[in-house]
Amino acid sequence: MRSLNHRQMLAFRAVMLSGSMTAAGRILHISQPAVTRLVRDLEADLGITLFARKWSSVRPTTEAVALFREVEKYFDAMERIRDNARQMREQQDGRLRIAAMSTLSSGALPEAIRRFRVRQHETDFFIHSDNSVHILDALQRDEFSVGLCRVPPERTDIDHLEMPVSSAICLLPREHELVAKDIVTVEDLARQPFISLGVSSLLRMQIEAAMEAAGIQPGRTVQTLYSNTVPSYVSAGLGISVADIFSVMAIDLEKIAVKPFAPEIEFRFSAIFPPIAKTQGAELFSQVFFDVVKDQIADVENLFRN
Repeated sequence: MRSLNHRQMLAFRAVMLSGSMTAAGRILHISQPAVTRLVRDLEADLGITLFARKWSSVRPTTEAVALFREVEKYFDAMERIRDNARQMREQQDGRLRIAAMSTLSSGALPEAIRRFRVRQHETDFFIHSDNSVHILDALQRDEFSVGLCRVPPERTDIDHLEMPVSSAICLLPREHELVAKDIVTVEDLARQPFISLGVSSLLRMQIEAAMEAAGIQPGRTVQTLYSNTVPSYVSAGLGISVADIFSVMAIDLEKIAVKPFAPEIEFRFSAIFPPIAKTQGAELFSQVFFDVVKDQIADVENLFRN
């Protein structure tokens, strides 16, 4: 088997992203036959069929989808090499690569970047959203400058800064009968339409454990993968939900009420650093993020007093 050709992978990636050989050619500024030839050469080198062809359309095979994940890792690695070279050339932390839980992406993370740039305005950012398991694994391979995720208590080998601890809260449509309560309890969830988090969410597991211990079942559910999308479903009147505080940043308080939830479910996470080289930029950003989290916890607690 010959060594893989960079141009072949460029062509394959462009076809996967654009959906056709012709569109891929326009992206790469080459002809459609040239794209087709590069993809066919890649198929021959790998010994697998990447696209099912019918007339002028192409459909990726199962093998192509699996290969695309690996090709994306290749291009990501190339980008990191360029970033590292630029940082060495400029002798500064010119870019921060941050892997974060998706719930942080719509409120806390943009605010932290805004505050950080007040101090270091020339820093570029690359943001990747993922679950904690994948973030921990990526940081161990030095793929990011800093990760924002949950750290298992037994992982004493991980260099991290724990963020301020918050508690899960209850979100309700503004006209819901439970809005009159000071605290919404797990028993109140019985037979209520409920907005549930995705199956990979630790918070979902904790909520379900509390329901099971109380012997209750919610009503009809809507399941959403990302907690920062929960308020949209609640404001549409589709149900109530229990979520982390970061999912409620900038919500419409005319449509949603926020209440404490019992039993208390703590939400803990940390800024984690790669084992090889912790940069000054990553350390500064983690401190800025700490302050943002502290302020946003205070903002939610103020909602309870209003």
